[in-house]
Amino acid sequence: MTFSVVIVSLNGRQRIAMPLDALAASDPRPHEVIVVDNGSSDGLSDFVVANYPWVTLVRAPRNLGFAGGNNLGIVNAVGDVVVLLNDDTEPRANWLAPIRDAFAANRRLGIAGCSLLYPGGEKIQHQGGVIHANGLTDHAEWNAQWSGEDSLPAHIDAPYVTGAAMAIRRSVIDRVGMLDAGYWPIYFEEVDFCERATRAGFGCAVVPRSVVIHHESQTTVRFSAKFLKTYHRNRIRFLLKNRRVRGWMAALGAEVRWIVQHRPWDQLWPCALAYAWAPVHVADVLRQRWSGRR
Repeated sequence: MTFSVVIVSLNGRQRIAMPLDALAASDPRPHEVIVVDNGSSDGLSDFVVANYPWVTLVRAPRNLGFAGGNNLGIVNAVGDVVVLLNDDTEPRANWLAPIRDAFAANRRLGIAGCSLLYPGGEKIQHQGGVIHANGLTDHAEWNAQWSGEDSLPAHIDAPYVTGAAMAIRRSVIDRVGMLDAGYWPIYFEEVDFCERATRAGFGCAVVPRSVVIHHESQTTVRFSAKFLKTYHRNRIRFLLKNRRVRGWMAALGAEVRWIVQHRPWDQLWPCALAYAWAPVHVADVLRQRWSGRR
């Protein structure tokens, strides 16, 4: 089983050494590492070429977004498993072996995520995802104390795993297609992809013993106005694309309860923009849904 690691970076010259140095020290090492320069203007490509000659560099003609950049990396990858890895991550040296073992032990497993820890390695950031009825997402075990790898199970089934560190069996891509670049520029593309893979009969799970440190949100500040606007628009897009009418009604009820119970005043305007976006684009989203592969 061969592994290709794809790292998409937009103006990440100051942080790209972090994952590349970690991958150079990993055991086992991936078969190949691909860096996609996603329209950078900070000298990223020159830095990678000069310092990491073992890395395959792919230059995007412009910023293709998270999904588009990763799709460009995927089409250039040759591995049996493609691992999407953020440019602000630090995989631990033995991170790949548990994923390899999980895929070998379970042929149905199509997508595997990692335990993502906050810098310092003491708190969990992500150990599988949760999707609520209205499309809001949470990270399982968020902010829980990290107790080490020895007592953890080999894998834990999850509705989705974060695209910051996500391993995809090649047969999944062959069956369901690429990431949906309509989730521009970022957020919910991995949730959508995991949902499509699950509907196609593949398993999705987090492999807790595979540990990656994640320096989160280097390009978009979490809970900023920009983040909220993009997050909620893509959340509504995900619901339109992946839920039927009954699911839409359940989402509406869950949305009202969320607003009444939590009173997320800073998110009401971004939500309103997302609600206004939906009727304009619903036909295009449904057309894509009915096309089957995205």
